[in-house]
Amino acid sequence: MIRRSLLAWTALLAASTASVATAEMAVPQITFQWQPDAANAIELSNEIEALYLALYNSGNLTVRDAELGQPPFVESLMRQEQVMHGAHFPVALDAMMCDLNPDHCRRTLRPAGSGELRDLTAHVGGYVPSRGRWSLRGGETLNIPDYDFMTTTTLERIPAPKGWTPDAFVADQGLDCSAFKASCEDVVRRFNPQLLKAPASGNVAITVPQQQIGTTVALRPDTRSSYLNQLKEVMNPDQSGSIAQLSFDEGSTFSPTWNQTLESRSPADLAIEAIRQNVQTIGTIQNFGVGDEPFLHSQIGLFKLVNHPFARLEDLDETQSQPVHVAVIDSRLSDGHCDLPVIRLSDGTDLAPPAPETDAETTPTPVSDTTTPAPPPADTCATIDHLAMSDADHAAGVAGVIASRANGKGMVGMNPHARLWMMAFDRNRVADQQIDNLILQMQIAIPEDVRVANLSFGVQPRLSNPGRMANAMAVLGSRMLIVAAAGNEGEKFDAQHCPVLPACLNDLDNVLTVVGLDSDMDDPGLWTSQSAGSNSNPAFDIGAPAENILSTATGNRFTHQAGTSFAAPQVTAAASLVFSTGEYVYGDELAGAQLSPKIVKDRLIYTSDFFAGLSGAVRAGRLNVGRAINVREAQFELFDGRTITGQVLEAPDEFVCRTPIAGQQFQKWYNLRRLSWNETKQRHFLFRHVGSDLGGRYGVLERDASCLVRTLSAPVEVLVRQNNGPGEVVSFQFRDIRDYTSPLFDQ
Repeated sequence: MIRRSLLAWTALLAASTASVATAEMAVPQITFQWQPDAANAIELSNEIEALYLALYNSGNLTVRDAELGQPPFVESLMRQEQVMHGAHFPVALDAMMCDLNPDHCRRTLRPAGSGELRDLTAHVGGYVPSRGRWSLRGGETLNIPDYDFMTTTTLERIPAPKGWTPDAFVADQGLDCSAFKASCEDVVRRFNPQLLKAPASGNVAITVPQQQIGTTVALRPDTRSSYLNQLKEVMNPDQSGSIAQLSFDEGSTFSPTWNQTLESRSPADLAIEAIRQNVQTIGTIQNFGVGDEPFLHSQIGLFKLVNHPFARLEDLDETQSQPVHVAVIDSRLSDGHCDLPVIRLSDGTDLAPPAPETDAETTPTPVSDTTTPAPPPADTCATIDHLAMSDADHAAGVAGVIASRANGKGMVGMNPHARLWMMAFDRNRVADQQIDNLILQMQIAIPEDVRVANLSFGVQPRLSNPGRMANAMAVLGSRMLIVAAAGNEGEKFDAQHCPVLPACLNDLDNVLTVVGLDSDMDDPGLWTSQSAGSNSNPAFDIGAPAENILSTATGNRFTHQAGTSFAAPQVTAAASLVFSTGEYVYGDELAGAQLSPKIVKDRLIYTSDFFAGLSGAVRAGRLNVGRAINVREAQFELFDGRTITGQVLEAPDEFVCRTPIAGQQFQKWYNLRRLSWNETKQRHFLFRHVGSDLGGRYGVLERDASCLVRTLSAPVEVLVRQNNGPGEVVSFQFRDIRDYTSPLFDQ
C-alpha cells in the first residue's frame, strides 16, 4: 500500500451512514490531520487559504454559525473564532466567505480560465477570486469554516545562527516537548550531535522543536474516490462506528463549468491531491509502512534533500521493490541488528537480526547517576548513541543507510528491499596490502548476483600500480556498479592529481564517485567540519548529503554520522532502485534481463539537481532519487510552472543550440538526456549521449554547460495517463521547456 503525504498518508477509516447527494448509503469517510509547513506568518496565511479553497471547491468544507461582534468585519470574526491565522487575509478567502453568506454579500463572478480550474486552490467555486461587497451589522450570524486548530510541538530544520551551540538553545515559553520524553533542551542535544563539540557556522542546519498548529479535516463520503477505495480494503472491523454528523457547505454558487468538473471527478480525490503535502496521520491502515518508523522525523530532512518518495511518505511501488543484491565492502561486522535485514557474509554465514526477548517477566536494574545503565533488550531497538564511532559502527551505519528495514522499530533505509552481502575490509593494514587484499576479494568473493557495491573508504597507494585496482573493477563492468566515497581529506583534486582509490577511478563506466554535500536545500556546498571535509574534483560524478545522517550502529543502537562514507550509500541505494525499476519495466526487452551498470551510472548523473555553487567541485549535482527512478516517462517542467510526465508523441528530431562547442549547433532529440535551465547564465545546459546509435545509451555521456536554444515554436506533444486511463495529450512549444529529463529508454 502506498502512503501519500508529506508526514504520513495513513487515514483513519470508520463506517458512516452520511448522505451522499440524495442517496443514503454506508460508505467509509476519510478523517485526517492537516498541518501547515509554513516558515513564517505570511506563508501560514497562504497555506490556510489553500486548505479552505481545496475543501470549499471540492464540496468538503465544514461550516458552522458564528455571531458577529464589534467591529463587524469578516476577518475579525474568523480570527476571534480562531479559524484564521497568519499575517494577512487573502482576497480568495474574502471571496469564499462572500459566497458562503449570499444574504450579506455580493461579488463580481467572472468565470475562471481553464488554467486556473486545473488548480483547486486558484479559484473560488469556478470563479476568479474578488473582493466581496459586504453589508454587516453586529449581532448578525454568518457561516464560517468549522475547524478546531490545536497547537503541537514538531521538530524543524532551520539555518543555524553564527556561533550557535546546543547549549545556547532556550525554549520559548509554552513549548512542550513531553511527547519526546525529554526536556526541549535535551531534544536539541539529541538531534544535533554534530554540534556538541564545536559551534555551528556557515551553511549549517540545526534541528529544533517549534510550535506548530494543526486541525482535523473530514471529507464527505465519496464512492468514486480511488484513495478511499484503497483504504477501504484494509479497514479493520473494529474501526467501524459512527462519525459525528458534520455540516458541509453545498457549493450552491459554483459555476456551471466547475459543477461539471465535480460530476466527472472524485471530489475527495481532488481535495486530497491539493493538500496532500500537509496531511499527517491520525490512524493506521497497514503494518510497518514508512510512516511507522519511530525515528522517521530525523530522516525526513534527508529524504527531502534527495527527493526520495519517503519524503512524501509514499511507499516504494512494485516496480521499485524488486530485491536487488548490494555488496557493502567495509569493516567487519560480528552481529546482526534489529533494524537490518539478514546479511550474508563473504564466508557464507548469515548475520540475522537478534531474536526478540521472550521471557515472561524481566526486572529492570535500577539506574542512578553513579551506575552504568544496562544495554537495552535486543527487541527494543530504540537507543540513539552519539558516541558510536568504532569501525564496526561504520560498517553498520553504511548498511543502515542502504537497507534498514521498514519494520516499525527505528529508521528506514533508502531501499529497505535491498539484500545485503558484506565483505570485511581490513583498514588497519598498510595501504598496499589493503589494495592487494581488495583486488583479490573483488575478483573471487563477490557473488554474481550483486548489482551494486558500496566502497565507503579510500586509500592512497605508495608503491603498487593503481592500474591493478582499475582492472579489478573494470572486469566487473558488465554486471556491477561500484559506488565510491570521495574521501574526507578536504582536498581539491583534478585530472593531474587524484591519488585516492577507488574514488579517482571513476573514468571507468562502472565506477561512480560521490562527494559529500551540506544540508542546504536551495544552495548546497561541499560538506565540511572543523576537522574534515569532502574531497572534490570537477570529474567526480555526483553529490549527496554528508552531515547528520541517522543510521544503525552495533548493539541494536542508532547514531548520527557524517562524511562521504554516508553520502555514498545513499547513491548506492538509489542505484539499486534504478536497477529494480529498470529491469522490471524493460526486462523483456533486454538480453539477460539486466541493466548495464553504465546505464544506471549515467542515469543518476543526468537526473541529479544542479546548482551553480557546485561548479568545479562535482560533474553533476545532488542526487535526486525520485527523478532517477521514474524510468518510463519523459519528465518536463515548463516555464509557466506546469509539470508534465508522460510519453512523448511529437518532438523535433533536431533542435538548434547556440554553443561555444564546435560542431554542436544541432542537437539530436533522441540523444538528449537532460535539458535544464541555468538561471544564472540565462540559458540551458544539457547532457547527451554521443558516439553511439541514435537513441543509444552506451555512448559517452557529455555535458554542454551553455546552450542557447534557438528552436522556439516547434511543437511538443506528451501523452499523460492517470490511473491507467486512456490519457490526454498535452501540447506546448519547445521554447516552453525549462527542464526535460528523458526516460531510461525511448519507446
